[in-house]
Amino acid sequence: MRHRGIIIEKNSKEVLVQVEDPAKTCGSCNGCMRLMPHKTSAEYYVVRTKDPEGKYEVGDEVILDGEMRPYVRALAVLYGLPFTALFAGYGVGRLVWESDTIGGMGGIVGLVLGAFVARIITRRLLKQEPEYRIVARACS
Repeated sequence: MRHRGIIIEKNSKEVLVQVEDPAKTCGSCNGCMRLMPHKTSAEYYVVRTKDPEGKYEVGDEVILDGEMRPYVRALAVLYGLPFTALFAGYGVGRLVWESDTIGGMGGIVGLVLGAFVARIITRRLLKQEPEYRIVARACS
């Protein structure tokens, strides 16, 4: 995931980058706010990243690249677990009581339980912020 930002502070081998408003990039659905409640505002976001060569200065506009793997895992759990639980609930209800009605109710219960568990797991997966790295200077 790429973001554009401005370097606001520089230490010996690290820089702090203020990232542009994520709503400009993602469409302002605020889904990230619901998944990660510790984030309070989408107006700005400050990221600490490494600059071992020291080639960036305060005020430089840069492009950051972040790891997408945690987000892909979280989406797979968030959508896959309730979907799987839906069919498992239907299957158990249908096989045990031999009734489509009970199977349907089992599917609904499985879907709700799967969604609840998926939300808990997803929050744990996204607890740690992804590591960003500077890939280039941004053009104005």
